[in-house]
Amino acid sequence: MKRQNVRTLSLIICTFTYLLVGAAVFDALESDYEMREKEHLEAEEKRLQGKYNISEDDYRRLETIIMEAEPHRAGVQWKFAGSFYFAITVITTIGYGHAAPGTDAGKAFCMFYAVLGIPLTLVMFQSLGERMNTFVKYLLKRIKKCCGMRITEVSMENMVTVGFFSCVGTLCIGAAAFSHYEEWSFFQSYYYCFITLTTIGFGDFVALQKNRALQRKPLYVAFSFMYILVGLTVIGAFLNLVVLRFLTMNSEDERRDAEERASLAGNRSSMVVHVQEEAMQQQQRAGGRRRREQLHPPQGGSSHLNPHHLSQHHKQHHHHHHLHHQYFHAVSYHIEEISPSRLKSSFFPSPVSSVSPGLHSITDNHQLMRRRKSI
Repeated sequence: MKRQNVRTLSLIICTFTYLLVGAAVFDALESDYEMREKEHLEAEEKRLQGKYNISEDDYRRLETIIMEAEPHRAGVQWKFAGSFYFAITVITTIGYGHAAPGTDAGKAFCMFYAVLGIPLTLVMFQSLGERMNTFVKYLLKRIKKCCGMRITEVSMENMVTVGFFSCVGTLCIGAAAFSHYEEWSFFQSYYYCFITLTTIGFGDFVALQKNRALQRKPLYVAFSFMYILVGLTVIGAFLNLVVLRFLTMNSEDERRDAEERASLAGNRSSMVVHVQEEAMQQQQRAGGRRRREQLHPPQGGSSHLNPHHLSQHHKQHHHHHHLHHQYFHAVSYHIEEISPSRLKSSFFPSPVSSVSPGLHSITDNHQLMRRRKSI
């Protein structure tokens, strides 16, 4: 099985195992508390109905009005400051749920706005995270040089350590600020910052929802907006170091496998070409030997050529050419004249043949006989 498939299967198994473990832990921690709260609220509901003599329908209606009025307790939500806050929660995928569009036009525009804004925001935060990591790496290198350390290279462990403490510091700064302005405990404020910067956004704790803070506290509003954007950048830089490295492993494995397949295919094609070249050479050598045996007379024999022999040779060669037309072009043989002196000086007398690739006919029998007489 391929490495990518094994890794993907392992991740699926680990994820579902993690979900099962989380479900079991949350069940153990929250189930009893939920039942106690439900019993307490039902008892309080009956007490209020009996005290003020409210019918069941009136009580449900009053309950609905209170829930719908909850977002308006913070003041006007859809002026520019509140709309800007809502736009941040949309494109960063935080989605507190403290406010939502009420008109069909607003809902349609929200979907279109999110489709374009979410990818743009993710790319921006990733790019800012990379620039921040580059700057931190430069600072660490300068610090190592100033401290006189022999090894000034910044390792991945150094970057991960700095990124982790940067995240913890960002969460602590936000927790201190929001605990002061929102009158939450430090733990509640830290929880709110973590849920916000990880873009979970439950909405159980939402800043800027008390005492008309969106209209009355502009400095606090600006701090809240900047904290969300800067905090998401810090978290994005840390995720670039830790998570994206594992996300690119599959693509690297795919590229490596493609290179291996390409190299194997190249080796096979080169072997086929080499075998074809050897076969061509062997056939050429065999054809040359047959032509020499047919054109050269045996040792000690007289050098005589008759037209019947030449025509028979030409037919055989023509047949051989048709059988192996993929390796040889059409050729013809031209019998040259040999002088008597050259014939005497040769130990193995034979006529000399030359291959002429552009010649497509053999001289007729009359010319051959005349040349034979001259020899």
